[in-house]
Amino acid sequence: MSLHRKENNLRRAQARFDRVSRRSKQFQIDFRREANSRGRFHTRAYIVRGEKTHHGGRGIVHKFANAKYRIQGDKPSVTRMIKSWQPKTFKGKLFKVNTRAVNFAVHDVAQTAVDTAFAAETGGIKTADIAQREVRNKLKQKYTREAVDDYHRGVFLMGRTAVDAVKGTHDHLKTKKQYKLEKAKLQLKKADNKLYKAKTQKPKMAATKADLKKAKVEYKARIVKDKGNKFRKALNKRRSQAYKQTKRELKFERKQLKTEQQFRVKELHNQEKISRNSHPGLLALKPVSYSVKRMRASAWQKAVNEDQDNDVLHAIDSAKRRIAEPIKDKVSKPQRLQREEKKRDRLSDEKSKSNKKLNRQENKLNEKHDKYKQKKKRKPQNKKTKKTVG
Repeated sequence: MSLHRKENNLRRAQARFDRVSRRSKQFQIDFRREANSRGRFHTRAYIVRGEKTHHGGRGIVHKFANAKYRIQGDKPSVTRMIKSWQPKTFKGKLFKVNTRAVNFAVHDVAQTAVDTAFAAETGGIKTADIAQREVRNKLKQKYTREAVDDYHRGVFLMGRTAVDAVKGTHDHLKTKKQYKLEKAKLQLKKADNKLYKAKTQKPKMAATKADLKKAKVEYKARIVKDKGNKFRKALNKRRSQAYKQTKRELKFERKQLKTEQQFRVKELHNQEKISRNSHPGLLALKPVSYSVKRMRASAWQKAVNEDQDNDVLHAIDSAKRRIAEPIKDKVSKPQRLQREEKKRDRLSDEKSKSNKKLNRQENKLNEKHDKYKQKKKRKPQNKKTKKTVG
């Protein structure tokens, strides 16, 4: 009954996610590995409407780099193609080594250029922000000195508050749309993890544990110690090899389940943070907060302007604009959301690499499954012929 309820929760979460994500779709290129009529596999590209990935980053270079999230599926890779080569001749092996070295150098140079461009653009944007903040502050000081009567100051305050309210409402609606999508993702991931744990992980972990105990008991029961009997000794060795191979395979299966569960837990915690940081709050409280922030900033600026000879106050104002405000922007909710989104992409890449590594290990285990049954071929010894002097 509990498993049936978890399946229903997963279906409801999937329906909710499909309903919400339908509003946030974009055109993407989906690469699929498919077999043709002859059974040969080819990579084909399809244009689909996929889920939009929200990524921040101001600047032309950042926006151009974020276009890679529109490419999904089994993307063509030069590195993967080179690794798949299996030359047998010496020239072929030498060509593969040289090609890998050239490919690595090209990727390294390209990645260094991209990182340098990111750093330069980020530095330029930060410098422009600081300069723009200084210009706005000087204009504000000039207007505050000129607008001496309360009427002009009140008109200025109301106008700025209205502009902030319109801009804030637009940002609020945009953030709310993303929040609904991230919340639907979180509910879907929670339901999927609960069903996976109840239906797959726990039963399989219990089954492999029982199989390990059973294999050990059977191995010990079938071993008969008889030092003088060579046939019994060889049979014991064969049974020991079979038990060790079974033990390796069962432990590897448990390792796969543990790795999958670890990534699921990490992804769920990451999605919880993303959902929490994308929460826009109540729209009804936004105009009040805009007005309070504007009045507080205006009052502080008025105090700084009226006391021109107070060096301590001006030092605090300078530290506030150059240190406190940039730090506040760095730890703000949008910046935290952007960091968690990048972390989600890193987790996805780590999971993909881990799965590839586990697949290679599984292939090696499968190759060695019946290897202990094969008899080792003895190398033929070259008999030395004695030369006779005639």
